[in-house]
Amino acid sequence: MTANQKNARVRRDPISPSGAKKGFSFYEKMAFLYFLNLIDWLCTESLLLTGRFYEANPIMSGVITGFWQTLLIKGVLPLALVVLCSVIYRLSGEGESRFADIMIYIGIVLYALVNLWHIFNFVLLFFVF
Repeated sequence: MTANQKNARVRRDPISPSGAKKGFSFYEKMAFLYFLNLIDWLCTESLLLTGRFYEANPIMSGVITGFWQTLLIKGVLPLALVVLCSVIYRLSGEGESRFADIMIYIGIVLYALVNLWHIFNFVLLFFVF
């Protein structure tokens, strides 16, 4: 086997480090952000139904009055925004955007903190009250 054949064989190796996936894709991050939004909505509704908690967000307190209005604001509207952002990202063809990544990660961290707050409130609900 010649040196050229060995080099060609190494380049075609599918398990090479250069072919390794680096991080999550834009679409995976957007899906995770939407998933955290849905978990926030379900946890908020569950805690509000107990009667021992209230909506702490002053913007959302006036919105969460009926099921269909809440479904529209917390379910359909964010899904439409995720789809719109994904279409714009796909059509731009510019690849990864550092600004978009930072904004998505900020959203993920904020929703993760909100969901941790929900977990804390569930612990209070089941063990203190």
